[in-house]
Amino acid sequence: MTMARHAQMSKTYEHWNTIMDEYDMDIDSQDERALNIMRRERSDPTYAPDEPVPMTLKPFDGAPGSSEGVIKYTYMKELTTVSEVIEDVSEHIGVKVYEISLVRAGLKMSQKQWTLSDYGVKADYVVYYKVEHVTVF
Repeated sequence: MTMARHAQMSKTYEHWNTIMDEYDMDIDSQDERALNIMRRERSDPTYAPDEPVPMTLKPFDGAPGSSEGVIKYTYMKELTTVSEVIEDVSEHIGVKVYEISLVRAGLKMSQKQWTLSDYGVKADYVVYYKVEHVTVF
């Protein structure tokens, strides 16, 4: 074996060990491995979970380009849930909470306990609110 080949194999071996350490391959339990990955992510977050983020809420049936019914809204990045936004919109436009639904990218945001981040909402996104008048007996 030549010196160059030996050096190349040593580098490869070192790189392999780095990968194994990074992915906790020495841990047998899948659950423990997943927990370690989550611990690493949480120990060095790239942003604060309560960072204020602006977005725009527009009426679903509004005319394109119209500013009627538009709400400038600021939410907390990882903390604000869909139900909290619906409650705020309800107060702002004066309708019942159960008559409002949110729509992003053509899909109804039906999981009320999910956060806006769970639905992929980011800064300066537009989310539409839809008012559906419901008759309660």
